[in-house]
Amino acid sequence: MPLEKGKSKKVVSRNIKELMATGRSQKQAVAISLKKAGKSRKK
Repeated sequence: MPLEKGKSKKVVSRNIKELMATGRSQKQAVAISLKKAGKSRKK
């Protein structure tokens, strides 16, 4: 399934859940979702 578009926390969260359901690791899912949303991880 394609990931949802958008920058909100809800959309990023849904994308993370979707990616993890397909077998991605949590770190990978977060990185992909944030990149898709045009954001970077907070340090």
